[in-house]
Amino acid sequence: MTVNNLNLSETDDDILIFEEEDTDENAVNNSNIEAWKIIIVDDEPTVHQVTKLALKNFSFDGKPLNLCSAYSSQEAKKIIAANPDVALIFLDVVMETNDAGLELIKYIREELKNKKVRIILRTGQPGEAPEESVIINYDINDYKLKVELTRQKLITTTVAALRSYNDFTKIEEQSIKLTETLDTLQQTQIQLVQSEKMSALGNLVAGVAHEINNPIGCIMGNLKIAREYVGDLLGLMELYQKYYPNPEPEIESEIEDIDLEYMREDLPKLLNSLKLGSERIRNISTSLRTFSRADTENKILFNIHEGIDSTILILKHRLKANESRPEIQVIKNYSDLPLIDCYSGQLNQVLMNLLANAIDALEEHNLGKTYEEIEANPSQIKITTCFSEDKQNIDIKIADNGLGIPQEIQHKIFEHLFTTKSVGKGTGLGLSIVHQIIVEKHKGNLYFNSQVGEGTEFIIEIPLNSVNS
Repeated sequence: MTVNNLNLSETDDDILIFEEEDTDENAVNNSNIEAWKIIIVDDEPTVHQVTKLALKNFSFDGKPLNLCSAYSSQEAKKIIAANPDVALIFLDVVMETNDAGLELIKYIREELKNKKVRIILRTGQPGEAPEESVIINYDINDYKLKVELTRQKLITTTVAALRSYNDFTKIEEQSIKLTETLDTLQQTQIQLVQSEKMSALGNLVAGVAHEINNPIGCIMGNLKIAREYVGDLLGLMELYQKYYPNPEPEIESEIEDIDLEYMREDLPKLLNSLKLGSERIRNISTSLRTFSRADTENKILFNIHEGIDSTILILKHRLKANESRPEIQVIKNYSDLPLIDCYSGQLNQVLMNLLANAIDALEEHNLGKTYEEIEANPSQIKITTCFSEDKQNIDIKIADNGLGIPQEIQHKIFEHLFTTKSVGKGTGLGLSIVHQIIVEKHKGNLYFNSQVGEGTEFIIEIPLNSVNS
């Protein structure tokens, strides 16, 4: 376009004299000096020359200006997209089309989501883009006619725009810092609340386990003696029957009433059942003590397999078959693992959360299915462990064949307070805490693979010797 009546001088303004300059049109991209990045977007070469000459050797806040030229909106798009830290754009309205400049504004603000760059709209044909309409409908910072193009006004406009950009940048940086601080406080709050909950739960469970262990020890010790007593009595009874084969009628009647022969066969079986039941309770007590170790502040050498087994035992009631579904199968593929120096109680919490989530996913997956349908494709949780010698990691994989996680929410899985469960069934803290314990507390890795309808696999990598002190 042709610039008419381009006024290069006014009272108190320096007269601008055109001269050939050795300018680098791609200065924004190539300069390594810290400078204010400014793009001149105009299809008239004279405008570029005048603007660069006016701002030559000018600096603001101790930094020079790095000016770059674009002669069309398409060229400008490429430069702006490649340089998100551009501070200021001098933008022509009418270029390859009558509204090319206005379309470029939409591209910057809406597609690039760049709200920070200052945009000074300049036109040589005000009738094509009325100032009031442009100011109201477009996110610009100033509107100038090219006939106002004098050195002093250009410098004033540039200073105002750069100061605004600088203030915007500082506010944005402060906002980011405040957001990070808030996130840190939220994570700390979650950790404190969860640590307190786990400490209280650990003390409760440890106390219950201790109280269970005492009477169970008494029962198991006395069962051994009871079996000896019963054996002696049955032996004595056999002797009586051997030497007194014809008892009195009253004794015969009593033998018949109590069904002595059945009692002699069943009593040892009954004692064996009591022994097995007592051992089962003792194992539960041991698992509760293993799970509830109060080691929040201290590392101990820990057997990962013991932690997994104790967690499975505690969740056994959720794995058992019921009237609506068969048992959830737990398949364990254990490798030989070294002991790991870690916060074992917190790792048990990780295992509990992941296994409970797997059970939830399987139960939700089975909703609406018949017992026979579930039995034909049984619900399974596979737990695999291995030791990676090259990385010195212990790897734990927990996989289910449940619902799977939809692709659109996978990036939110470890966010605190995010949950896919219905109200009252999930807090949104479980996986956030798991991530915090593995990644932050143990300097490990936690990631997952999931396909909708096929299931989810969580992979935990824990270094042997990289736990925070």
